[in-house]
Amino acid sequence: MSSMKRQSFLKGTAILVAANFMVKIIGAVFKIPLAHILNEEGMALFSSAYNLYAILFVIATAGLPVAVSKMVSESTAKNNDAEARKIFHAALSLLTIIGLLGACVLFFCANILAESIGSENSALGIMSIAPAIFFVAVLSAFRGYFQGRSNMTPTALSEVAEALGKLVIGLALASVLLPTGLINASAGAVLGVTTGSFLGCFTIVLIYFVDKRRIQAARLPVTQPVRSMRRILLQLAGIAVPITLGAAVSSLTNLIDLFTIRQRLGTILVSPELYATMLGYFGLSGSEISIGAPLSGKAAEILYGSYSGYAIPMFNLPLTIITALSMCLVPAISGAFALKNIHQVRRLTEVSIRITTLFALPCAAGLSLLSVPILAVVCNNARAASMLSVLGWAVIFVCLVSVTTAILQASGHVMLPVAHMAAGAVVKIAVNFVLLSAESLNIGGAPFSTILCYLTIAGFNLFSIHRIIKPQFRLSDNLLKPIFSVILMGFGAYGTYQTASRWLGAPLLKTSITFLPQDAPITPLESDMLLKTGAALFLAIIVGAAIYFAALFAVKALRKEDIQMITKRG
Repeated sequence: MSSMKRQSFLKGTAILVAANFMVKIIGAVFKIPLAHILNEEGMALFSSAYNLYAILFVIATAGLPVAVSKMVSESTAKNNDAEARKIFHAALSLLTIIGLLGACVLFFCANILAESIGSENSALGIMSIAPAIFFVAVLSAFRGYFQGRSNMTPTALSEVAEALGKLVIGLALASVLLPTGLINASAGAVLGVTTGSFLGCFTIVLIYFVDKRRIQAARLPVTQPVRSMRRILLQLAGIAVPITLGAAVSSLTNLIDLFTIRQRLGTILVSPELYATMLGYFGLSGSEISIGAPLSGKAAEILYGSYSGYAIPMFNLPLTIITALSMCLVPAISGAFALKNIHQVRRLTEVSIRITTLFALPCAAGLSLLSVPILAVVCNNARAASMLSVLGWAVIFVCLVSVTTAILQASGHVMLPVAHMAAGAVVKIAVNFVLLSAESLNIGGAPFSTILCYLTIAGFNLFSIHRIIKPQFRLSDNLLKPIFSVILMGFGAYGTYQTASRWLGAPLLKTSITFLPQDAPITPLESDMLLKTGAALFLAIIVGAAIYFAALFAVKALRKEDIQMITKRG
């Protein structure tokens, strides 16, 4: 057994879930006031810089940490600690080089990149976030090593440190720099991301050196052959490159939106209805948009900022828990494969996909049904409510993509998710091209294309898993029972919110979705009305959750043996 204590699958997941929950709370505390400081136009600049960073972030960090986790887990399962350490040192060297290169690309090509996406004002933000690539690259090597040893605590602590740094520095700089203009304020907020990545890196490096002394004292003698550095690097590359390509294709969906939304919106000729929407609902002045002229410039920037700065962050929240599950799946399934325990692989696959469905369905329904009060309470800006109502349903598919991709990667079929994600990206480009230029949909085309993109990827992933691993999926447990339970939940949550809103005097929900709203937005709300809306929303969530879990237990969608299986020691 490894000298480092291994955590159970459930315990490791629970640690990451708790940390990610804290990170999301901190992130909400960051994003909510940031949205108030920068508004839609400033959030568009922030999102432009961050999404470009995210592409290089994925290229620098997506594949190697997973490869480290997988290879370290396999070596540890065979009690070969010396090889596990050698794998980590090889990955750390590679990621350090990759991080430096990525940081240089962002910093020195900032103006070119900003011009290429039609957002020249985001160049300063791109330069501000460039050093973060180096820090997260180094950070990800340590995270992959600890996760491969089934020790999720260092990852959790570094995530919290990273989020706190972003919160404190990002908000402080955005507030201080706002009087000098939105460009400087958004760059200051982005600089908070860089500071956070440095603090996360410092935290996990410190944990490693403190823990290293204890490990050395209890280190077992080398009794097994250790592969050469060349063989380790080749295997790392063989696993990491396909995973990186797949992750890059996945992140490419955000880049597709970044490039296509403004361009495709610019093909719409402004009608009287769209003119009224942009003035009365989004707050533009008559000098910034004209009937019969293309919808471009500040109008397109505000629509993109509303979608990327308000709808997307809410959409990403449920993925926190599923990401934690996926991170634990790679070493768990890799270790089972190394020991040729196919039965364990199948059971982990079955339970993980079922839990993902049970979790994603109510999140999707809740975001869709309660989009207006969620955005009103969290952001005091509900202008992205229709976007979130549609985008919420994509939660189901993006959660399934996260888990099924991890399963395929852990089982050694790393190229399959790459092909599947490429197919999804093609679907997104095609649907964006068609729907974003439709006046009745305009920015609403983006969430529809996201649904179809991840539906495509999830479908291909599930088909491959069924063909390769041959898990026993039961239609009733994986689909019919969860759908029945979430329908009951939806009626309960909707009815509770409407009843509570009438009693409290809060805004009522509307069942229609429109991307050409002619009424004035319900937000911003006064503090008393915001409190009433929050109370109604809280009651709706509590009642909906209670109904959902009661229904799950009533129809026996969760089984005792599933919980027992994932709580076994790794």
